[in-house]
This record gives sequence, C-alpha cells and structure tokens, in this order.
Amino acid sequence: MTRWFVVAAMLAACAGPIDPGEQVDAGAEPPVDAAVATPGEMSIARAEEWVAVQVHYCQAPNHTRDADAACSSTCTRYDNPAWDLYRSDCSGFVSWAWDLAAPGRITSQFAPFKSDLTHTIIATDLRPGDAVNNMDHMMLFKEWITQPTKAAFIEEPGCSSATPYAHEFTATVMTAGMMVAIVGHGTFTAIRYDEAP
Repeated sequence: MTRWFVVAAMLAACAGPIDPGEQVDAGAEPPVDAAVATPGEMSIARAEEWVAVQVHYCQAPNHTRDADAACSSTCTRYDNPAWDLYRSDCSGFVSWAWDLAAPGRITSQFAPFKSDLTHTIIATDLRPGDAVNNMDHMMLFKEWITQPTKAAFIEEPGCSSATPYAHEFTATVMTAGMMVAIVGHGTFTAIRYDEAP
C-alpha cells in the first residue's frame, strides 16, 4: 500500500460530516477531500503536518547524529514514526511532502542538477506542491497570492534561522523563465515532481 493511499485514507477519515450545531471558523481552510485531491494538494497537506507541530530542522533522521555544526549534535525533534526516518532539512522536508523514500534526497539530486525524478518548469507555471531549488536550499511552493509577484512557500530553513522549524511564509517574487527570485531568500529554479500531472 503506497503512502499516498494511506494519507488519502487518513484525510478522508478526518473530513467527516459537520454537526449543524458546531461552530465553524470561517477563516479556517476546508479539509482536503482525499477523493479529489491532486498530488500537489496531497503534498501540501503532508507538508502542513510538519508546520502544525513546527518540526525542527535537522540534517539527520530523528534521534541520530546531526553533522550540521549550527544544530545540536543529535537530532531531537517531535516524534512521529511516519517521518522519524526523514531528515528534517530543506530537501528531506520536500522528500517527505512528495512521499519519496526516507531519509530523503539532497538538493543536488533534484532538478536542475538531476532530472531522473524532477524537471524544471517555467516559474510562472508554479502550482501547489511544486518546489524551488538551488544548490543551497529548496522550498515547497504553496500558492500564488498575486501571480506572478507574490507567493506563499513552506520551508525548513536551518538551525541558525530565527524560525528553525517547518513554517510557511509569503514573499514578493520576480520571475524570468525557469528562475524565481524570492525577496529575502535568494534565486531558485522552479521544479516539478514528475509524478505530478
């Protein structure tokens, strides 16, 4: 049974009927309907699991030695058997979101550096669940706020960050071909996982 199927089943189970007397937060996002969710929406739902508990950055699986000098010598973060075997660095985070094998790939194993699993795309074509990558960092693309000048991303930013855990942010962007410059974060190549339609 693939992890996509398991996640779809979990999401479907969580999206039960609403009690007519129940208070509903009008600002809350509706649950993902696993029966009709796109692979990109499923990737965002998986990423938001880490955001919800603020999974801390580690360049190692949970409870193992972390070689990143900016981090603790042992990776200690929120325990969850589903993701404990993944690195919770930027590329391990995207690997988890895309349901790749643990511990996850590293940035140089994704496009534009390697194209066996991902390919580059025109930056203005980014859609939920795609990613942006450069040799030093990668992030999941969540959505356009104002296409093509403002977008939301989800990332694991690093132990030396002011927010050293999985989180979302919105930024001004500039695009040119496959390149996207994210103000305050650098320039990246827009990429897509080949299994995403």
